[in-house]
Amino acid sequence: MSVKPTVPQTITLASARFALRDLEPSDVSQRMCAWLADPVKARMINSSPGAVTVDHLRAYIASHDRITGHVLGIFDKATGALLGFWAVYIDWDLGEFQLSVLIGERSPKAVNARAETQRELLKYMFDTLGLETLRCSVLTRNEAIGDRIFGVAGVSPEHTSYNPSATDEAFVEIRHYRISKDQWRHLRARVAGDLAPFEKQLGI
Repeated sequence: MSVKPTVPQTITLASARFALRDLEPSDVSQRMCAWLADPVKARMINSSPGAVTVDHLRAYIASHDRITGHVLGIFDKATGALLGFWAVYIDWDLGEFQLSVLIGERSPKAVNARAETQRELLKYMFDTLGLETLRCSVLTRNEAIGDRIFGVAGVSPEHTSYNPSATDEAFVEIRHYRISKDQWRHLRARVAGDLAPFEKQLGI
């Protein structure tokens, strides 16, 4: 059973190659700002590419109270380099949480950063915090996640919505998923069996 904390909490996790922790204002750099100005990266999260300042990102981090929201940096353990970040939102009353991720770096050291850190983050949310349900949204055009990963795991979208595109005069299709703690545990068991070939991509 999840219990809502009364004071801000700091999340610090680690996988074999990566470290996860709440970002501080001092972590923000021009390099991080450049991620959100990249049209390819912005398109994948339906954001308008453009100039993002250090102050904007620091304000974004500060807007998360570390009780119902966290911004967790993904760091390369070998070099300390910031590779991306997770945004985490928790509804303590419903026992639900929502995750979104941006991997800003596209280099060999960032390979599997999403899946490897997601695995640790899900364990923390379900097992340590006692939350019951993961909610996540995936752009339909992001086939690598929606079709190849969720599809092979047999996870179907709960519903689909259409939001205005941030980059052109059109709408983008978004698939919304709901995964319970029991479903997650079932998928983890399958990773040891028939889903073993997809372990690195699934991040379960």
